[in-house]
Amino acid sequence: MTAYAIALFFHFVGMVGLFVGYGLEWTGTSLLRRATTSDQARTALGLYRFSMPVSGPGLLILILTGGYLASITGGMRQGWISGAWLGIVLVLGIGFVFILPRVRTIRAAIPEGSAPLAAATLARVQDPMVTTLIRLRFMVALGIVALMTSKPQLLTTALFVLLGAVVVGLLCAATVWIKPAPAA
Repeated sequence: MTAYAIALFFHFVGMVGLFVGYGLEWTGTSLLRRATTSDQARTALGLYRFSMPVSGPGLLILILTGGYLASITGGMRQGWISGAWLGIVLVLGIGFVFILPRVRTIRAAIPEGSAPLAAATLARVQDPMVTTLIRLRFMVALGIVALMTSKPQLLTTALFVLLGAVVVGLLCAATVWIKPAPAA
């Protein structure tokens, strides 16, 4: 095996880790929005907590192997590489600046035991912004995969691909913004 083949293998391993972690987040927030008791909310947040040790190393492996692969192929000046770096910064920013503080606030608001959630806590648990941000981040990461597959030479093309991923991410989250009709 060549160094390139080994790096490419680990690049794919990192991608699998990232998407498994992001899938756990997506599932966790879907369960969190349905939680009505403290135990249910803690279980859903447990999925979210478990996702970070999977997606974090996956992203780190992706960045390291991707940088190596781009450096040995001479692709650092291509539009898709710049677009991928911008997408990575966006994904990290969404996670650390927007998602993590909200999840910490939700976790702190959940009381011990298995009591039903109070109205204020229930509002935090059902906040559509957390779900929107997680789905948006997932789709931006998928947009980066699209960039790496199609390899557009121009940065403007890469930016349009990322913009399309943002739009799809927002569309995937549109249903969480619609309040269900009250039960009769």
